[in-house]
Amino acid sequence: MKKILFYIPFIKIGGLEQVAIEYLKLLIQRGYKVDLIVDFNLGERGNSFENEIPKDINYQFIKSEKVSKFIYNFRTLGKKYKIFDVLLYGFLIVFDFWYYHNKTKNILQKGNYDCTITFYQFLPAYLAKNKKMKHIIWLHGSVEHFFSGITKPLKFIYEKKLNKYDYIVTIAKEMELQLKGFYPKLPKEKIKMIYNPFDFDKINKKAKDFDELSNRDKIIIEEDYICTVTRIDENQKDIEALINAYEKLCIEKKINEKLYIIGEGQSKEYLASLVYNKGLQNKVLFLGKKSNPFIWMKNAQIFILSSKFEGFGMVLVEAMAVNTYVISSNCKTGPSEILNHGDCGDLFETGNVNQLAKLIDNASSKTAYRVSKIKKAKKRIKEFNEERSLDQLSILIESIP
Repeated sequence: MKKILFYIPFIKIGGLEQVAIEYLKLLIQRGYKVDLIVDFNLGERGNSFENEIPKDINYQFIKSEKVSKFIYNFRTLGKKYKIFDVLLYGFLIVFDFWYYHNKTKNILQKGNYDCTITFYQFLPAYLAKNKKMKHIIWLHGSVEHFFSGITKPLKFIYEKKLNKYDYIVTIAKEMELQLKGFYPKLPKEKIKMIYNPFDFDKINKKAKDFDELSNRDKIIIEEDYICTVTRIDENQKDIEALINAYEKLCIEKKINEKLYIIGEGQSKEYLASLVYNKGLQNKVLFLGKKSNPFIWMKNAQIFILSSKFEGFGMVLVEAMAVNTYVISSNCKTGPSEILNHGDCGDLFETGNVNQLAKLIDNASSKTAYRVSKIKKAKKRIKEFNEERSLDQLSILIESIP
C-alpha cells in the first residue's frame, strides 16, 4: 500500500482543517500509511483539532510554537496594515526557503514516500521538487480572488509552481473551470475536481446531542432564530450585510426570530458595536465558537451564508444535511453549485441587503416553499458523500507507479 506525506498549514478550528482531518481518517481506513506535517504550532489552545488526528498517524510540526505564534501575529496585523505583510513576507523568504525548506527536505528523504498531498493553495512548492515521488495539491478558493488587484502580477509565478505538481485538485466545478480559464497552458489532465467529503452520520448524530450545551444554551436554542456559523472576518464573510438585512426586517416586518452569530474572529468587536448602535443587542446574539455547531444549525429556522467569496462553503452542505433551509450569497466559488443554482435553497447577489431581507421574509412566511426546497437539498447532498470523494482521491494515488 502507498505511503503518503500529508501537509497542512494549521491544525486549528477551520473548514480546511476539518476536511483535512476527515481525509486523514478515510485514508487510514483504506489502509494507506500516512504521515502528517503541520507547518505552524499554535500551542495547546491554538491546535484545536490536534486531538482529532488519528492515532495511527505520525505527525510533527515544522515550526516551533514560539516562531509560529510570532508569524501568526504578523499575519493578523497584516490584515489591518499591509506593511506587516511586507515584513512577514521578507521573514518567510529568509527562513521558509532556507531553514524550514531544509527541515522538510530531510523529512521527505527519510520517509521514503510514494506521494505527497499538499492540502493548501498557498503552496510550499519545495515539496514538489523531489521527483522520486508524485505530488498532489488542493486548491480551496477562487483563483480569481487570489490574484486580483496588487497580487495580479504574481499569477505567473503561481502557475510555474502549480505545474510542478502531478495533480491539482479543485473542490468545485466552478473552481475547476476558473482554473482552466485563468491558466490555459496548464495541462488539463492534471486538473481534477473532488468535492469535500462529509460524514453525514456523524453530523446528524451531533445535531441531536444536547450534552455539551450550557444551561443558557439550552434556553436560547429553544427560541425561534436565524443563524450563521462563520469566522467573523469582514474581509470575507460580510456579516454586516446580514445584520443590515435583519435590521430592515425588524423595522419593516417586525420579525420575531432572533439572529445568532456563531464563531469568533477579528471583526467581532466592530460588529458588536454596530449591533449596539442599531439597538439590536437583545435580538442579535454573538454566541462565540461552538465545538458542535450542528445542533445550532438543526434548530434554526433558516441558515444564512453571506460571504463575499468562498472556496466551497462547507457550512451550506452541513446545514442541508440537518434539514435546515439555506440562503446564501451567490459568491465565487461553491454556493450556487452546492444549492444547484437555487433549486435547493435561495441565492442573493453578494452584498445586496434588500434582496437578502426579501428572501428571509419569504422563507419565514411560506412553509411549503421552504419544505419543498429542503427535500430537494436532501437529495442533492448525496453528491458530497465521503466514500465518493475518497474513491476519487484513491484513483489519483493508485495511478502513481
